[in-house]
Amino acid sequence: MKIYITFLAIFISFNLFSQKKIKMVLINGGTFEMGSDSKQFKDETPKHTVKLDTFYIAQYEMSFDEYKAFCKVAGFSDPYGEEGFPVANITWERAVMMCNWLSRRDGFDKAYHIVRDDKAGIFEVTCNFNSDGYRLPTEAEWEYAAKGGDRSKGFVFSGSNSPYSVAWFSENYKGEEHKSGELLPNEAGIYDMSGNVAEWCWDLYDATYYMHSDSINPKGPDVGENRVFRGGTRRDKMEHLFITRRSYLEPKKKNMYLGFRVVRSKK
Repeated sequence: MKIYITFLAIFISFNLFSQKKIKMVLINGGTFEMGSDSKQFKDETPKHTVKLDTFYIAQYEMSFDEYKAFCKVAGFSDPYGEEGFPVANITWERAVMMCNWLSRRDGFDKAYHIVRDDKAGIFEVTCNFNSDGYRLPTEAEWEYAAKGGDRSKGFVFSGSNSPYSVAWFSENYKGEEHKSGELLPNEAGIYDMSGNVAEWCWDLYDATYYMHSDSINPKGPDVGENRVFRGGTRRDKMEHLFITRRSYLEPKKKNMYLGFRVVRSKK
């Protein structure tokens, strides 16, 4: 019996730590112009200078396979999705919980401290940005990475001035789901930051935040009811795929075309 238990423990440990870690891309810190001077989308204005530290970001959108494994361990009911495709239909709250699970699985410190009481409707999160664990990107980190970081060529979509080669959107997705990485990457080697599924960010949403945003490593406003998501979806028109477009949703809600990708701070 002791031999069996020991073997089982080794088997579980091996399977836990032998899983492939998420493929990450290093984004060198730097300064960039965030937002736009759009007359149509006022929440993108004004364009302003932001300086960011170096960080890592996932090369691909988070997969449904990873999410299904998380749900099984966490005791959540079978999620909706298809193996091999990006996860979608996930709440912001569930995404930050999954970030902590991924951190534990891959041997990193947790980035989030979560106070959760489902009966009382409490879900409070604080983020340790000095942790090396997985977390959602800040809105500034997301935009900087989508622009290619310090390798940016100034494209309006992530990787091109034409969306057809880099993004699945209303004019080319043909009613089908697509795996992350089927089209061309951006300058930093990151896939699908325009189109396919939209991606949750850390920040609370404030339509006027850019008017008083921090200029160094901004993390969004301190108060708000909604969380930002970025990137547009495969059902969106071209105008909603621009790197600077901002969208938002309540953190307890989900959308069939909304997923996420993770980042890690570089110690």
